[in-house]
Amino acid sequence: MNNQILKPKALIFDVGDILYDASQWRRWLTTELNQLGIKLSYDQLVHDWERLLVAVYKGQAEYWDAFEDLLSSYHLNNLQKEPLKSAAQEKGKAVQVDRKPMPGVPETLRQLQSDGIKLVALSDSESGEAGIRKTLKQLDIEQYFDAVVSSFAIGHVKPEPEAFDFAIQQTGHDKSECGFVAHDIDELEGAQKHQLFAIGYNYHPDAPADVFIEDFSKLQTLTK
Repeated sequence: MNNQILKPKALIFDVGDILYDASQWRRWLTTELNQLGIKLSYDQLVHDWERLLVAVYKGQAEYWDAFEDLLSSYHLNNLQKEPLKSAAQEKGKAVQVDRKPMPGVPETLRQLQSDGIKLVALSDSESGEAGIRKTLKQLDIEQYFDAVVSSFAIGHVKPEPEAFDFAIQQTGHDKSECGFVAHDIDELEGAQKHQLFAIGYNYHPDAPADVFIEDFSKLQTLTK
């Protein structure tokens, strides 16, 4: 456990599955693959997909090329892959239109900003800062962030130390004064190794953290 910080002066947020539910498309894909006879769990699908997305998030590969590689890894033939890819693209568009913030997110971010807490979004994304800000605006929370950091722009993904360091620089605080809010095992583990105060929210059951919160609004308690 990181005992160097009790009251963070800055919070760095993962975006998907922290500020909004990003699981819908992946859960849909898991079901579709199961129906095609590919027996895998949601967690396994996420693991396989995230591995292929690293290059995409760094701007080194195209998103739908990575999707083709994912389907090929499950030994689907072209007659199976093409309709699934088309359906996935349509489902993706529908999911993007329907994005909503997680419970308590807008109110909590507003209060944190009012309390003088520096807020930074750090997203592994196939788009640059503008794309992430577009999502945050859709959620009506973009105005609360002091900075938005995209893996696509900096060429590094979480939990690489360079990604954390870039976000920390945007806060204007030392990393000993920064908290990192996330849900994935590797990202929270990486934050702890980097001596960030790791806060688990909407977290994987096996994820490590210095503190776990079930309610997003509890972030206000951690900073006071």
